[in-house]
Amino acid sequence: MTETAVRSSPALLAAARLAKTVSGDAIRHNVTVLRSAAGGRRIMAVVKGDAYGLGAPAVGELLVASGVDALAVDTVAEGVALREHGSTAPLLVMDVDVDENAEACARYRLTPAVATVEQVARHEAVAQRRGAPVRVWLRANVGFNRFGPREERDFDAVLDRLRQARPAVLVTGFFAHLSSSAHDAAETVEQAATFASRLERVRAVLGAGVAASLAATHGVLHPAALHGTDWVRPGIGLYGLLVPAGRSLPGWDGSGLHRLRPAVTVRARVLDVVTLTRAEGLGYDRVAAVAPGRRVASVAIGFSRGLAGAPAGFTGLLHGRGCPMVGRPGMDCTQFDVTDAPGARPGDWMTFIGSEPDGRGAARTAQQVAAELNLSLYELLATLRMPVRLDDSVADIR
Repeated sequence: MTETAVRSSPALLAAARLAKTVSGDAIRHNVTVLRSAAGGRRIMAVVKGDAYGLGAPAVGELLVASGVDALAVDTVAEGVALREHGSTAPLLVMDVDVDENAEACARYRLTPAVATVEQVARHEAVAQRRGAPVRVWLRANVGFNRFGPREERDFDAVLDRLRQARPAVLVTGFFAHLSSSAHDAAETVEQAATFASRLERVRAVLGAGVAASLAATHGVLHPAALHGTDWVRPGIGLYGLLVPAGRSLPGWDGSGLHRLRPAVTVRARVLDVVTLTRAEGLGYDRVAAVAPGRRVASVAIGFSRGLAGAPAGFTGLLHGRGCPMVGRPGMDCTQFDVTDAPGARPGDWMTFIGSEPDGRGAARTAQQVAAELNLSLYELLATLRMPVRLDDSVADIR
């Protein structure tokens, strides 16, 4: 590809206006912190939802190079995409997928989750057609109530079906999701006890070598969630993000999670600055009133990039000042009041997450932005759809 063609690529052109930047150094540091917090257990990095909108192929490559032992996704399609980008890491498909996608799991060497007798049967049929065993992880429902049976007798029925399916279907792992590990220590202890009881039965029926995984990022704050397990499955913690309530949990002290570093920055360019000379509105139907003398910047982020609604108090940082959003977002630009940001001009970068590029020291956390937009941290990363730049030797722009 010629230099002219690279400079004219749509991804680079888009990133000149608006970009998420992911720090490779921060991710490598965070993997080390999480491994220590997990007591040396194996790390399965969750890169579902295109790594929460951060670019699963490049981030997954970085994570594997940083020493994670496996990757996890939600869907077969996500796993296939990683394989087609060259990933050779062990890949768990955590969400139970549809019957039509079972064959692709075997073809692309993905490890599917199973949670019902019907799902066991579909993978048994694949194994019989291919003449080779299929390896799966059994998914338990200990209160998350998204997949699998809640009652013990129904779980035992799945376990018995897996016993019957051997050697066509081989269970190599057993896992579950905690529902409130960032908030509720008592509930987490209860769910961990249910998991431990079922794990004992799984190993009695299917063999002592079945690996176990219960804790994700916040799960490492609960000793009960780590007890007797082999794998930890961090997600947003890889990017230095934690639900604020996690700091109040009993396991916070001594966990080392305070050493996680934010790895994500979101910035958008100022496209134009208009000074209002009279009292009037802006945008379609002029629904937002603006007083005379206010300076309003059009910034390259809008509802096509995930900034929806008219969230009260949503601001961007410019020249060390918080600049509130005015009115509602447009398709690809939104107005912000920059009256109090001296020298604001077209071409400046407005920062929404992270530190400003001019080194003034001002910063906004993802937790602050999520609260302003009324989103969870998980939703925030995936909702803000924009080009991603990986600040690392394996840099990639999508």
